[in-house]
Amino acid sequence: MLRLLAAAALIIFTMPLQSFEASKQEMPFDFKVIPQAGSESMEIELLLGNTANYPLSFEFRTSQFYEVEIFNQKGEKVYSSSEGKAFLQAIQTIAVKPDEIKVWKEHWDYRHKGKRVKEGKYIVRARLLASNLNGKGLETKAESEASVFIPGQNPAFRHVEVTGENGLYTISLEGRPKSGKLWYTVEDGHNELQGEKGVSALSNDWENFKIKINIPADKLPENGSVILHLYEKSHEDGHIINSFPVILERR
Repeated sequence: MLRLLAAAALIIFTMPLQSFEASKQEMPFDFKVIPQAGSESMEIELLLGNTANYPLSFEFRTSQFYEVEIFNQKGEKVYSSSEGKAFLQAIQTIAVKPDEIKVWKEHWDYRHKGKRVKEGKYIVRARLLASNLNGKGLETKAESEASVFIPGQNPAFRHVEVTGENGLYTISLEGRPKSGKLWYTVEDGHNELQGEKGVSALSNDWENFKIKINIPADKLPENGSVILHLYEKSHEDGHIINSFPVILERR
């Protein structure tokens, strides 16, 4: 009987440790990079999710928690999230509960060495820089990779800035509509929130435009995005050309 009790006690004591070590080897978390390419910039989301049934404590040697790098098709690095930044040289800790997801965001304006990069496919690579997990060293760094297509520069619209919320928005931009007029509508991805309106240009060169939008509260989506579509129309047949979508608000 004493031998049985001792064996049972040994099992009860050692099982949690074995389970933890097995989970450690299988990396009890997810680390993903999700790039979203817009007309003038890219938003990069980094997700750190706890897939275990116990809390995770990530330890970092500095205040830099991750590194994001972007490469063109030639393998040349065109962006680094740490370039030009200074980081606190002190131990940092991040706690993530079971089923919780920690989110970081980076933005890139498509510029490399002072110039906008060319249209095409790019590779985004992210690396989590945690040195310890729950007090134990991480021998390998978690990494994630994704491909993304960066569009070419729009010939008619650039430098768009949005202020406002809840249906009231002000959009400042530079435009060069060759047709002499820019057009726009507002929608939520499914429904039109504001019908087509036009604004005349003063010249064929780049000039500043300011557009004010007022969407009634009962028309706004409860969950979703309010999107402004800028465009011009061709002289020949009136078809939409140089379309330029702008997210006014995510709700």
